[in-house]
Amino acid sequence: MPASTDTEHLKLLAEQNQHQSWVDYGTVKPTHPLLDRYIACYTYSIGCLHEQQAKLITRAYPTVMTQLYFEFYGGLSEIRGEGHGFAQLNKSPSTANKQEPGVEIAKRTYIKLGLGQWFDIYQLASNRESRPIKNLKVDLYPITFYELFQYAPKELDGEDLQLADLLGQTTSTLMLEEMEGANTGQALITIVERYFLQHLWQQISNQRLEIRNLSPSDGSNHQTTSTKGFTPPLPNLRQSLSEQAQIYQKSERWLQKRYAEVYGMSYKQIQSNLRFKQTHQQLWQTLSKRHSINLTELAYRSGYFDQAHFIKDFKRYTGMTPGQYLKTNFDQQSQYLWYW
Repeated sequence: MPASTDTEHLKLLAEQNQHQSWVDYGTVKPTHPLLDRYIACYTYSIGCLHEQQAKLITRAYPTVMTQLYFEFYGGLSEIRGEGHGFAQLNKSPSTANKQEPGVEIAKRTYIKLGLGQWFDIYQLASNRESRPIKNLKVDLYPITFYELFQYAPKELDGEDLQLADLLGQTTSTLMLEEMEGANTGQALITIVERYFLQHLWQQISNQRLEIRNLSPSDGSNHQTTSTKGFTPPLPNLRQSLSEQAQIYQKSERWLQKRYAEVYGMSYKQIQSNLRFKQTHQQLWQTLSKRHSINLTELAYRSGYFDQAHFIKDFKRYTGMTPGQYLKTNFDQQSQYLWYW
């Protein structure tokens, strides 16, 4: 919807929810076709939080995506868990003396690479009557850093990477200043897309990227970008590395090495995470419709050899068995405020 309409919508929500928490939340796809190759989706939330107590917000699961976060108000939440990739942040005072340390989310931009592990996000307790919320997450496909920024993902593992490292200090400062002034999710997305496109065209101008016509599987033609070298696609869940190597006429060893260079993880790691992601989406959609579910059938449809492999994978990615997941009562209303 137009920015002016977004603004009026936010004002109306504020008037109707003077003493309650409210948020304008959304997940959208890129609007420019050239960005489809690099950006999976944007998720934003803008609003006001009146709840003051500490509580579990949601559990975040590992992903093959590279995630770019823009947090415009800090001190709202903290992360608890191991291997979450946010070790560079400040330890939260609320959990500093507890057995399980917490990491407070501050006001800044984060870039999170690789799979990592699951972690929990807790709302911090506060004495303030209300706290503003304004944040944006950009899910980038694994090839984005390699193709657009000439970074090998493995070299960045554990690094405290900033937006200025990608776009330069001057450009990143201008971009963040514009985003600070935006008051709708769509306005935030428009700014990000403009700067990403500017960088993409610069890469093409510098001959680091080339534009060519591709024919997708549906037979339609569209413009996209590709590296001058071979960039392997995301693995097919039904095909082995050997089968992929035959399709692209590469050796298995060479293709495995290329996946590690471009994606920062092995073919098997990527495939495993994509299978879990697909399974979790099916499970969540079924539960949200309040339909019954057969876990054995779900495991089979998702491509697992047997239910034992399904349970092992599910527990590795979520910290719970499928049965425990089904019994866990997540607060769905709170989840709308967050999007890790």
